[in-house]
Amino acid sequence: MNVPDLFVRSAQERKTILCFGVDPDMDRIGPAMGKGKTTEQTLAPFFHPIIERLIEENAIAALKPNYAYFAQYGFDGLYALEDIMQHYRNRVPVILDGKRGDIGKSSEAYARELYDFWGADAVTISPYMGSDSVQPFLRQGKLAYMLCRTSNKGAADFQELKTGGTPLYEKVAARALEWKCGLVVGATSESIKKIIKITKGEVPFLIPGVGAQGGDLEMVMEAIKGDKVAIHRINASSSIAYAYEKAGGKPADAALREAEKLNEVIRKYL
Repeated sequence: MNVPDLFVRSAQERKTILCFGVDPDMDRIGPAMGKGKTTEQTLAPFFHPIIERLIEENAIAALKPNYAYFAQYGFDGLYALEDIMQHYRNRVPVILDGKRGDIGKSSEAYARELYDFWGADAVTISPYMGSDSVQPFLRQGKLAYMLCRTSNKGAADFQELKTGGTPLYEKVAARALEWKCGLVVGATSESIKKIIKITKGEVPFLIPGVGAQGGDLEMVMEAIKGDKVAIHRINASSSIAYAYEKAGGKPADAALREAEKLNEVIRKYL
């Protein structure tokens, strides 16, 4: 499949496939920013120094803002999302984690929102409603990651269900190869080994679950290693953003140290 050049180039130039997930939590941001400040005065100003430092030090090869984490704070949160999208678009690939998916016309509207309004390079989508719900997100030069085998505890409720003797997530993986889209595959499940075989190493993975969720980074890198490892992205969010809670000091310094711990493992395979 055709993975957008900017994703491969970003990984090769920075010698990493680490993606920083931007998941704002005002309860955790507040102590670092001081009391009595509004969401607008706090949210984007907390993340800018962290993101700048990670980009300047070539510690990340993508950025993944989670739409829901911003939207929970209303317009102030969405203005902060716009601020972050504008600042880092064209500097590093931006994956807007919106997990959209609806009937065809609705998906067309969602695709215009995420790609045209927000300016995302890639998005996350749900495949549950089938091909007509996925098709609008399959644009030239863009990348859509379908939810496949995720890292949450409830993933097995439906994703492991057998259909024709095969787990549903394996069916989704096979369709990704056919539809030329990416997959969200959690680092907390060894299913990634099956999925890489099904997709013949041709499908780009977005891999959450490393860091706070305890995913096995070494296992993941062993599964995806090879000459096309640069098409994938391994995501870490709160473990980087809020590393200062344990390490102390400036959030940007602590975030960089945490990212570099992950990169020590990742770079052995690049």
